[in-house]
Amino acid sequence: MVKYVETEVAVIGSGAAGMAAACAAAERGAKATIFEKNSRIGGSIRGGMGPLGIESHLQKEKHLHFTAEEAFKFHMDFTHWKVDARLVGEYIRKSADTISWLEGMGVKFTDVAAYYPGAYFTWHTVDYEAEKITDVLFVQAKKFGAEIYYETTVKKILNDNGRILGLSGRDNYGKDIMVQAKAVVVATGGGSGNAAWIKEQTGYNQGQDLFIISYPEIQGEGVRMAWEAGAAASPVTVDAFICLPDPYGGPGGTLEELGAFRQPNLMVNLDGERFMNEEIIKNPGLGGNAVHRQKNGCGIMIFDAPIKDDYAEYGLDYGLVNRPFRKGAPIDGIIEKARCEGYEHLFMADSIEELSAAAGIDARNLARTIAEYNAACDSGRDEIFYKPPKYLRPITKPKFYAARFFLSGYGVLGGIKINHHAEVLSKEHEVILGLYAAGNDANDVFGDTYPFALAGSSSGFCYNIGRIARENAAKYVQS
Repeated sequence: MVKYVETEVAVIGSGAAGMAAACAAAERGAKATIFEKNSRIGGSIRGGMGPLGIESHLQKEKHLHFTAEEAFKFHMDFTHWKVDARLVGEYIRKSADTISWLEGMGVKFTDVAAYYPGAYFTWHTVDYEAEKITDVLFVQAKKFGAEIYYETTVKKILNDNGRILGLSGRDNYGKDIMVQAKAVVVATGGGSGNAAWIKEQTGYNQGQDLFIISYPEIQGEGVRMAWEAGAAASPVTVDAFICLPDPYGGPGGTLEELGAFRQPNLMVNLDGERFMNEEIIKNPGLGGNAVHRQKNGCGIMIFDAPIKDDYAEYGLDYGLVNRPFRKGAPIDGIIEKARCEGYEHLFMADSIEELSAAAGIDARNLARTIAEYNAACDSGRDEIFYKPPKYLRPITKPKFYAARFFLSGYGVLGGIKINHHAEVLSKEHEVILGLYAAGNDANDVFGDTYPFALAGSSSGFCYNIGRIARENAAKYVQS
């Protein structure tokens, strides 16, 4: 028994991009139908903690002057012009209107933030515990007449000589479904739950040199179906950042109480050698790059009791927007608890020799490195990596603390090549009529490193390109 469905715009996935596309398409009068393989909406992160906005009214009200031109130039310089400049420009220029559009849908923004000191104030944050953006959009989408099929897995996008006819799939009860649609939007969220896919596309080994935030239901099938329908491939990357492996890592890279490990103190590799100006770890993307180059993709942050006590009394050198530091955080107790749980990446010891043995660091090299580092601290000048003098704190007195950092990621990005209208392109660089992609499946605009200086970029891309996809899909349907 086959169930037949007729719609105008079929959206695969109900995450940030899919929900934005469906809500916006329905708002414009197109009949929109969402196909979601799970029993709930929202994708991996239910819309995220907030999107990027450039020249939004909220920024202007706070006198945060950062123009679309400045953002575009920064983004393109950061990516070395290896990404689609027209797509980047369209996304950035639309972002202020998207902030207002989301507010009109009922989203309440709590602040405009920068991810780290020196970054731009682009992140329009929400109270994630109180409100999920996709839930807000879904309420509006239903009001506009959008429909949703839960627990329905799309298997194939139907393509007839370069024109999309619809899609086919199956629900959780084994019933096949055939969907006739004038346009299809692919927004399935990437492939963070598929370790084999990640290895094949990026070279990373999940659980070894990458500890991505994994969602088992997100398998990369949207990208695969688009390829099977004739789509050209775009580079696949991970929006990666430096982290402690879970359960002591999480979205910010460390638990809030372990923020002392995300400060610009001595960091070494397993050979006991320094390898960077530790100040850069405030930028999680750059810190992750530096760590990933090391043996086993591992870097070890080290500090001592005087540094810990100073942080407890006076606060950290700097905080991250989503990782403020609680003075007097019980670091010793957390590490002891981690030990009891068999966690392998947090350490404290009464001597450097003991710390080296526990963390797997070459003891002789580490002793030499600490001596050299302490001499630099005493002189007030780092002659190797030129770390600012204010961050030169010697390692002298027990206890000694260490944490092993690796690379994590919020998701897998890219795979489907689109133009600035969010239209999917074929291998011949021709538009596949009626096929659109948005969100992680089509996001190859960050190059090899996520731009944490422009916080909110991933979810911002989802909402903005989702809206662009719906606008052009609606125009195509109505034509």
